Amino acid sequence: MPSFILLRRCFAVSLVPGLLVLCFLHGTIRAQPAAPAPGLPAPIRPLEPEQPFLPQPQSPTPSIVHRQPAQPAQPQVELTDQDLARDVKLTEMILNQAMLQEDWDTLRRIMRFYPWMRGVDSILRDYVQGALLRHDGRLAEAIMLYRRLVEQHPDLDYVRLELATMLMEDRQFRQSDAELALLRQRPLESAAQRSIVLYRQALAQQRRWDFRLGAGLAYNNNVNSANRDRIFYLPLAVGEWTFWAPFAKGRDELPKSDWGLKYAGGASVERNIAGHHYYTVSADIDGVAYETERDYSDRSLTLRGGYKWQNFDTWFAATPQIGQIWMGGGRYSHNRGLSMEYGWRPTQAWQLMGSWLWLKRKYDDQDYAAYDGHLDIMSLTAVRIFSPSLLAFGSLGLQRESVAASEYSYRFPWLQAGVVKTFGNTLGARVSARYGRQSYDAPYALFLNQKRRDRELRIDVSLWAPGFKIAGLEPKLNVSYLKITSNLPIYERDRTEVSLMFEKKF
Repeated sequence: MPSFILLRRCFAVSLVPGLLVLCFLHGTIRAQPAAPAPGLPAPIRPLEPEQPFLPQPQSPTPSIVHRQPAQPAQPQVELTDQDLARDVKLTEMILNQAMLQEDWDTLRRIMRFYPWMRGVDSILRDYVQGALLRHDGRLAEAIMLYRRLVEQHPDLDYVRLELATMLMEDRQFRQSDAELALLRQRPLESAAQRSIVLYRQALAQQRRWDFRLGAGLAYNNNVNSANRDRIFYLPLAVGEWTFWAPFAKGRDELPKSDWGLKYAGGASVERNIAGHHYYTVSADIDGVAYETERDYSDRSLTLRGGYKWQNFDTWFAATPQIGQIWMGGGRYSHNRGLSMEYGWRPTQAWQLMGSWLWLKRKYDDQDYAAYDGHLDIMSLTAVRIFSPSLLAFGSLGLQRESVAASEYSYRFPWLQAGVVKTFGNTLGARVSARYGRQSYDAPYALFLNQKRRDRELRIDVSLWAPGFKIAGLEPKLNVSYLKITSNLPIYERDRTEVSLMFEKKF
């Protein structure tokens, strides 16, 4: 049967690109070359370009050139679409050759008339149509067509293998593994069986917990987030006159600097329930323990668990969470809330994301009861992939906190932009900047009923050497700078933190 010959021959050619497309790209939002080892499709978030990029179809030619297996001196035979439409066997032979060469332009042209020819091979017709749908990014339609094909012809093992790889691309991992388990029992070629084993190993890896650990030395030149002015001026109103009374600030009211041990850790798992449905569970802890200013040492723990829906270019997640913060060795505040996220990848070069986080926060010390309330953070983010070693991103966000004391409630719209760049195995860098304006709801009675208005600038830089490790740990240098200016000078402050972290993921 012509289609059977096609499927067996096409497998040998398409298998290797399939492995490359399904390489598992993991990590945080880094732009770095994908590893060539076979694995699962790249997680949608963060976006990384998939490989290989299929060649663009060439411009249509007035006819299809068919080279006869004769001596080179003999002339070429030129066939038109009308010639092929009268010869189904010749048309199927060219379809087979075009599939082997991944000549999408020729396949698309022939499929304009081949399905309506007399005596067509229905298996070949559906197989080529499914390949074109897959190439055009219409993965759901290609999967539906291939499913119907293997239901009608259960012996088409190589079509079933293509179906299993498409299910992996579409992140239907449980269904993909079921198809691979069935193929494992079939007498396929050794290359196909090796690929099946690799795919199933990648699927098993996807179900495992991911762990990350990090620790290092950090320096902060303002651990207490204090204003640097040594004199505090308090406005006093006397009739129509305003006097500024100076007060000398004590040492505790000035910025304090210190070194400390910074640490972070986390564990997460994401497992396919059925179809595109997943459940997710994670736990994260991070903090810093200062050597001298121990009252400002902090630690936070967050537990999350929720639902996620995803396919090859879209995802949505709803995740409840709870958290606890410790400060200076004692309980400081706790929270509970919900995060919702949506992401869409219109092309390989772009990803768009939207997120919303709602937290109900309560302080454990009654002295801070005025700050009890809830926090909302909404953001829209766009990521642009320029190459495997370069990406840029931009975000627009709004943070709103409503607390018991309205003079501490505020709105904080902000803009953020950043870039991630790797220079081979020599250097990797991530640079981002955020700017926003913070507006408080109610006037401050202490400052003659003025409403507080802050402007905030934050710059973050991370540097690392891709692939360089010490005892299995990846060193990373981080620098963070925060500058806040205010119409109420007492709230102006700046802070610089430098840390050298050693991280490991497993």
